[in-house]
Amino acid sequence: MAEQKPKLLVVDDEPDQSGSIKSYFSKRGFLVFTALSGEEALRIIKEKAPDIVLLDKKLSSNMDGLDVLRALRQYDKDTKVAIVTGDVLSEEELKEITGLGIVEFLDKPVDIKTLENVVKKALMESYPRAVRFEKIKPQTDSAEISLRRINHELANIANDIAGKCELYLLDTEEGIYRNKTEKERLAIADNVIQGVSRATERIKGIVEKLSMLIKKEN
Repeated sequence: MAEQKPKLLVVDDEPDQSGSIKSYFSKRGFLVFTALSGEEALRIIKEKAPDIVLLDKKLSSNMDGLDVLRALRQYDKDTKVAIVTGDVLSEEELKEITGLGIVEFLDKPVDIKTLENVVKKALMESYPRAVRFEKIKPQTDSAEISLRRINHELANIANDIAGKCELYLLDTEEGIYRNKTEKERLAIADNVIQGVSRATERIKGIVEKLSMLIKKEN
């Protein structure tokens, strides 16, 4: 009898983001569901019983990620959840989220290989054949970990900005938008600019975290 596929639910109100993650994990033997809102996420969890939920803390629906996690834990203590956030979390938020039970915090933009390791590690016992995971060497210096995380976040965001801009320029050079109206071309360019703007806001949050870390260490 064939081993059942591990099930992953991606909760993100950005379809491009959830679509990329779905494509990546589907090609690697996972059954992937997506939800654009907290309400939809809870419905899918009840209907499909995913093994792990990748939950964006900041959702544009009536329920944000923390609301979803609170609601889920009222009746389900076992479903594994990884929280994704581009925000700087307060000590109170960190304490509450950790107390509700999660397997990992992941920073936006999500590094897909890091996410793959998190998912595989969480599912090792349930899917030993489908999941192969290389152990990560433990780190003991919390300051070093934080600095590495911040450096990793900044590198990811820089790559994200460069990728968006380079893709737009390449598409323009290759005439991909040749048959589109001026209004449509402006809308595409504006979407790129908005993406860069959002990334810049994330950089501001990371700089704030770095400032807090430096003050704490001093």
